[in-house]
Amino acid sequence: MTDKNDERGQPHRFVGPGNRYELLRHHDSGGMGDVWEAYDRNLDRSVAIKFLALARLAGVHPGGEREAKMRELFIRESLTMAQVSTPYVATIFDRHTGDGDPFLVMEYIEGDSLAAYVGQTPLRLERTVHWSRQIAEGLAAAHDKGVVHRDIKPGNILITADQGDVRIIDFGLARFADSTESYSGAGTPLYTSPERCRFDSGDERSDLYSLGCVMYEMVTGWPPFGDRKSESAALAHAHQFKQPTRPSAQASGVPRPLDDLIMKLLAKKPDDRPRNARVVIQTIREVERAPEVVDGSPQSPVGRETPHVNTGYVNRIRETERRVRRLTFEHGGTHDDVVAARAELAELTGISGDARGAAELYDRLGHDCGVWFGRQDRRSLDAFEGMTRWIEGRGMH
Repeated sequence: MTDKNDERGQPHRFVGPGNRYELLRHHDSGGMGDVWEAYDRNLDRSVAIKFLALARLAGVHPGGEREAKMRELFIRESLTMAQVSTPYVATIFDRHTGDGDPFLVMEYIEGDSLAAYVGQTPLRLERTVHWSRQIAEGLAAAHDKGVVHRDIKPGNILITADQGDVRIIDFGLARFADSTESYSGAGTPLYTSPERCRFDSGDERSDLYSLGCVMYEMVTGWPPFGDRKSESAALAHAHQFKQPTRPSAQASGVPRPLDDLIMKLLAKKPDDRPRNARVVIQTIREVERAPEVVDGSPQSPVGRETPHVNTGYVNRIRETERRVRRLTFEHGGTHDDVVAARAELAELTGISGDARGAAELYDRLGHDCGVWFGRQDRRSLDAFEGMTRWIEGRGMH
């Protein structure tokens, strides 16, 4: 390893019994420790390794009995975390608790965190509903095993590059951090439940509150309280005492059932939130609408007042997004094929139930075409006509 890697506290290129894991690339550093991409030489696969910085976490009493107790806690927590089995939670393959910092060996996931998708502008509704249900599915599977995350936030939700599905990471590590002297137990302030702000341990309904914060940000573009520059104390006060503005008041086109669900998740008292994650899943499914497609064509238009989101279009929308990027790379943004693909993406977005998203995509396309070809060009006029259709709720041609 290079000296730079040595400075991160991991001087060996190979770790684990028999030097099973080869460290390849440092991914991230945080208060808990470091994350590496690694190669499992026994099973010929990529894995992610998360080292826990014991000396740092032990606070003012490092070494000796303190670190020994933390190792014991790590063993118990890792056993519990490994029991969670669902496509929406990163799988734990192995652990190491011998000499040096203990570490977890987990599924390596290609993709970005949800944090790369949220912020300032709303996500399309079909994507919001699809990912929200998958997060709730992951939480339900973990809660069934008695595992509470305690730090649900966009940074702990990965989106796979291949299928665009959710993988929740770092289950159980917040509880481990709670037991250390260097952590307050409050989690990430923007997404922390009122009870966790009071340093209570919380239960599965604390995770549901945090899910509500994440869903609020997906729908509106902003967390329910503050932003990333806000002081932790101010955020804690808001979570405990301030009522959030309804998402539908912040962004147009939010289906009422989704609006109501987010507000219920953000209830100050745990007893006023949904009973468990499975109730959340059922509510989200009521927001979804099964696709009605014959020969690849939708059978009925979806206007702006329709209170459902058709997640059956998720894959078609992702494929169209990829096609837009590929064509743009091959031909440049002004090519007619790119313009046509962008119009198709806007139309699919509207058909999925997101009239607002369709109008925004058409509006952006219209402005681009106006710059490239002139505002009276057919391509500009067609795009603005599409925008008007979805604003007025007239949907498809």
